[in-house]
Parts: sequence; structure tokens; C-alpha cells
Amino acid sequence: MARKKQNYDALIAACDTGDSMIQNRLRHMKLQGFSAGGKTHFALSFFAHLAEGKNPDECLMTIIDCDLEGQADLVAREDVLPAELRPRLLRKVCRNPKDVNDMVMAFIDLHRQHQEEHPDGARVMLMENEGAYYLACRDYYSLEVHGRDEGEQLLSRQQEAVSQGKKTLPTFAEGQMHSYKVINKLFFTPYERLKVGGEMFHYHFLSTVLLRTYTENFGTANENRVVAAAGRPDQTDPLFDWIIDFTQQQRTKGGEVKTRHIAHVKKSRSCQPFRLENPTQERFWNAVEQSS
Repeated sequence: MARKKQNYDALIAACDTGDSMIQNRLRHMKLQGFSAGGKTHFALSFFAHLAEGKNPDECLMTIIDCDLEGQADLVAREDVLPAELRPRLLRKVCRNPKDVNDMVMAFIDLHRQHQEEHPDGARVMLMENEGAYYLACRDYYSLEVHGRDEGEQLLSRQQEAVSQGKKTLPTFAEGQMHSYKVINKLFFTPYERLKVGGEMFHYHFLSTVLLRTYTENFGTANENRVVAAAGRPDQTDPLFDWIIDFTQQQRTKGGEVKTRHIAHVKKSRSCQPFRLENPTQERFWNAVEQSS
């Protein structure tokens, strides 16, 4: 039987051209830094920057918040987010993978509807924060598989180790390979879905990551202080076109404490790496253009 010829014209017509890819360029950004370093400030002001010249109804920002720090004080600041955009921001606090994935699908669908109604609108999806969500995935796994959170599981296994005359035992008796195969999948899935959703429904996907300091080789001649991103950056970094570190420095001059914020673009497909002091949106994107 002859195979029925399929008409692919509609699929071809829906493809992006090189011109449309440039005109509708998306910024998928990972924002890294210590607490109060400016990560969330940058994300909110980025949304305000995109919304300039648009009707508020044409703008939408959604936040899945796995953080222990709030955004309310920043949202209340008119210089960060204009009052007319506040109703266009939706946030949901989630602390386990099931709730996170439910909200991921709900927000992706919301952005789909918004794109249909406002094709040229400004859309941002923010995931706060990677390290906290990774810990939530470990807790969730421990509860679902072992019936107790990771802290209780650690205590129980340490008690077993002591009773057996050992220094320690693996947190999960099934072994690291088997347990973390599941944990890592729970962790990675929402980030992958949000990235794909951004490409399909044209929203900018941003993620915040808390930097942490720890000591390698403690008590040895090779002891070393290391700064690293929490969570699993080896899994999520490839999803982002931009990785930006945010730091703040304080100095006292004439009895007055002055704070300066610094953005360090470490990875970008649009420009060369650069550092910028007190990065307002206008100054930041001008620096990007100059570094291209």
C-alpha cells in the first residue's frame, strides 16, 4: 500500500529564521553569589528592563521559590520593580520535587497562554535557588525511600556506625550510585523542562545559585579555602547561555561604610567575560555590547 504523503508546510512555516532568532533572542542566565550579593535584585530589574515601553498586561514574571530568603523587600522598591508591574509577578514557594514540578508545568502553561495573547510580550521565569532545591531533593528521597528526612537518616546511620565500631557509614545503605541516580534525576528534571519551555513559549529562564565557602584538606599542609556553587552545577551549567557571579564589597572611608556591587560575567555566548561595578541594567547591557 502506498504511504500517504504528509504535508509538512505548517511545520516548516513555524520554524525560526536566523533573523527571528536574533530579533527574539532569549537570555537564559544563571545568577551566582553569596547572600545579599545582588542575584534576585538583578533578576527583578531585568524583568523591569524588558517591560520598558510595554503595557503591564504584556508582561509576566513567574517565580518558583525554593529559597529561605524572601523577595518582598526588593519587590517593594520602586527603583527595582515599578508598582504597575507587581500584579504581573507571580511567586510560589515550593520545598519538595513534587510541588516544584507541578508548578513548573503550571507556569509553563501560563507562559504558553501569555505568548498566544501577547506574542511580543516580556516574559521571565525565575527559579530560586538551586542549592536549596538540591537539598530538598535529597530530603524528599530519604522520606520516600527510608521514611525519614536526611538529617534523621544521617543520625541513624551514624548510630549504626558507632555500634559497629566504625567511623561512619554511607547515608543510604543502597549505595551512593543507586540513591543519587534518583536524587539527581529529581533535581535536574524541572530545570530541563523550564529551559525547553522557554524556547517553546519565548520566556527568559533565570536561576539563582548561592555560593558557599568550604575548606579542602582541613588540618593538612594542603589546606585550602574554596568557593563553589551549591547544588549540582555540573548538571545545570550547560543549560544556561550566561553564568554571572555577583559579589559585594564594603569599605570604610571617612567613618562611612560604602558598599559596591560587582557583576562578573564568567560565561556568555554573546560577549567576552567582563567585570562591572554597580551593574544597573543600562550599564550592564551597554557593557555586553562593548564586549561583544
